[in-house]
Amino acid sequence: MSEHSHVMGGSNAKRRIMCPGSLAAEKAMPDSPPSEFALRGSLLHSCMQLLLTDDPDDMDDAEPLLLELTGQVFEYGPEFAVTEELIEEKIRPALAAWFEIRDRYGFKDWIIEERVSLESILPGAFGTADVLAIDRQQALHTIDWKFGDGVMVSARENFGLGFYAAGALYDEDPELKEMFAEVGDGIYLHIIQPMTGRAQVLDTWQTNMEWINGLVDLIEATQGQTSLKAGDWCMFCKAQALCPEFNAHATRALSLAPQSMDAVQLATALHMADALDAWIAAVKKLALDEARSGAAIPGFKLVNKQPRRVWTDAAKAEKILRARHRVPKIFKRELISPTQAEKLDKALYKSKLAELVVYHSTGTTLAPDDDKRQAVSSAAAVLAAVLPPQ
Repeated sequence: MSEHSHVMGGSNAKRRIMCPGSLAAEKAMPDSPPSEFALRGSLLHSCMQLLLTDDPDDMDDAEPLLLELTGQVFEYGPEFAVTEELIEEKIRPALAAWFEIRDRYGFKDWIIEERVSLESILPGAFGTADVLAIDRQQALHTIDWKFGDGVMVSARENFGLGFYAAGALYDEDPELKEMFAEVGDGIYLHIIQPMTGRAQVLDTWQTNMEWINGLVDLIEATQGQTSLKAGDWCMFCKAQALCPEFNAHATRALSLAPQSMDAVQLATALHMADALDAWIAAVKKLALDEARSGAAIPGFKLVNKQPRRVWTDAAKAEKILRARHRVPKIFKRELISPTQAEKLDKALYKSKLAELVVYHSTGTTLAPDDDKRQAVSSAAAVLAAVLPPQ
């Protein structure tokens, strides 16, 4: 498992910089076990570390390694085994994105799961970078694997990636100093995030030493600060359910009727929407934990979830049904999806099936300005996207 600093590291850098008081607030909260999503993310990080350590030349070279990964559980338990679905939807596209940037920039050296420290700037500040690389132009690259489907992470001005880049340059470790001694002004931040239903996997932002040094100044300025400030950085703060600043922010947001908001207010509300969703989830989780520990929550009670009927012996149930009913009545059948077809027979998909596939959008959605998809700019285009073809 990677080392993570509670003071400041890559995963909490933005929260600590924008809200220095979050450190004390989170320390006051009881420890909770990692979620299922966090454990799955750790499992996938372990897979990528293993694959990059073996250093395959390309995807064809990686195929035997991917086959070996199937069914592995590492230290996370059998309920988190590496499935074919995880390989196809997460690991394979992440590895393809790695090959893309490795070859595009001509990486001449890289290190994996490397602990980097900014403790010379802020005591206790360190983190573990997924990948740090140097290319043939002496540019520094830092890469972060993201495997969640809930929130799309942008590389642009990403404080976490910036923290790792700064750590690579400021760390006193002799090996790091030697590796990055001749880094020029080119700094590249890469997010690799395979998301279900989203074609874009790689997001890259190029910056420079001026931005990195400015970030280091912000990090240094947090020393001794205890102020609280709400923003999108609150999303994964475990103290948000009890944070007075976030609660006040949520109260202000909920006091506005969406129909009365102007465009500027809508933009502000959209930036906070995901954080508010996380706040609601945190409130519900805290209440559930308190109730399970015996606390009384006025107006609420602890109950069993709605039971659902399940077969105790599916094979026996199938045998009984088959004796009275034809197979089409007891089994649901539908054509597999293009993704499943490619997984079933890649050669057949490429030779005959791919020409029968189109990418069909189910409609429009809002995305940040730095999203790489082209904007739908006209009312006619919006209607065309949602209306059925004539």
